[in-house]
Amino acid sequence: MADIGANGPLTGYRVLDLAQPIGYHCGKLLGDMGAEVIKIERPGGDPARLTPPYKDQVPGPERSLYFLHYNTNKRGITLDIASPDGRELFLELVRHADVVLETSKPGTMEALGLGYDTLASMNPAIIIASITPFGQTGPWRAYEATDIAGLALGNPMAISGEPGLEPLQAPGELAYGMASTYGAFGIAVALYHRMESGVGQYIDVSMDESAAHIAGYAIPHYSHEGVKPYRSSRSADVVDLYDAYRTKNGFVRLFIIPAEQWRNLVRWMGDPDPLTDPIFENFEFRRQNTDVVHGAIQEFCLRYTKEELYEEGQKRHIGVSPVNTPVEFINSAHTKSRGVFVDMEHPVVGSYKQFAPVPRFSGSPGRLVRSAPLLGQDNEAVFCGELGLSKQDLAALTAARVI
Repeated sequence: MADIGANGPLTGYRVLDLAQPIGYHCGKLLGDMGAEVIKIERPGGDPARLTPPYKDQVPGPERSLYFLHYNTNKRGITLDIASPDGRELFLELVRHADVVLETSKPGTMEALGLGYDTLASMNPAIIIASITPFGQTGPWRAYEATDIAGLALGNPMAISGEPGLEPLQAPGELAYGMASTYGAFGIAVALYHRMESGVGQYIDVSMDESAAHIAGYAIPHYSHEGVKPYRSSRSADVVDLYDAYRTKNGFVRLFIIPAEQWRNLVRWMGDPDPLTDPIFENFEFRRQNTDVVHGAIQEFCLRYTKEELYEEGQKRHIGVSPVNTPVEFINSAHTKSRGVFVDMEHPVVGSYKQFAPVPRFSGSPGRLVRSAPLLGQDNEAVFCGELGLSKQDLAALTAARVI
């Protein structure tokens, strides 16, 4: 077994990773925590290899920075599990695995003869995690969906944006990330349970349920109060100082609710009229006079950089949050001091920075020791070194596009 994060809390566990975008992050989380994750790609390569952005804007299967990010700490093989020979090879890998991570449409693995019952009959300790848009049951089970659908159907998008305007899509792939995170959590719990029971189990993860669960505060509000979730805007007089304020070099957000915080802010601003009037200490009154309040605060914030406002806000116990760009986050003194990014090398991309493992463990920290695999990089080590195929067998299977 390859030395993947030898000190990580999941060291010693092997994961067969068949995931597509909805589950990419799940395998990465497990690999960062020390598990030996074997990414299984179709013989032509995972479509993510052709997903931009690319190194130097030049497309190529080994130049996708998207693929690079999600596949650090994974070994890589190619295998067509839909072919008879590929199925048999996959079953042999399952005999010596702890987890199978897959994201195919419900029923697909069963149709291939690779469903949970079949795999568990060969390896009772196997844990199968299926991450799909809508889960394994229900009328939507066979529907396909992208990340945006998870945010839209799971309710986070409905409460994003200004009232009366179109809903806003969050950047990145947050619904995929939520589903993957819940998947990794489920796998870790199942591995813990297996320590007592000795047997594995099947894990069904739904993307839209994951997205709704992480933003679930709106659900009990509705069920208890009968109030439908709504969007907040200062122009609608429903929030207090949540807006982003322009500074000398960007934006900050302020979060002010207690009267003492308000008084601290007014003193910091130099006690401008009419904000010194005690009536402004009332939360609801400030909501009703947002033009006066926001105008004064905006004028104040323009005198400083967002870093100056943040540092002074900390001293005065006032919630001030700089709105960082990706570059500012990477280069911040705090980020650098914690070693959030690790310098890595890739044979094609070259040097690059990779996010260090999250979360951090004091006794068994994860670590980054392997960049994303080249296409089929570990075929010989796995198929010949572990399963006993000859190099001639490997060549023949490669020619037949089984591998």
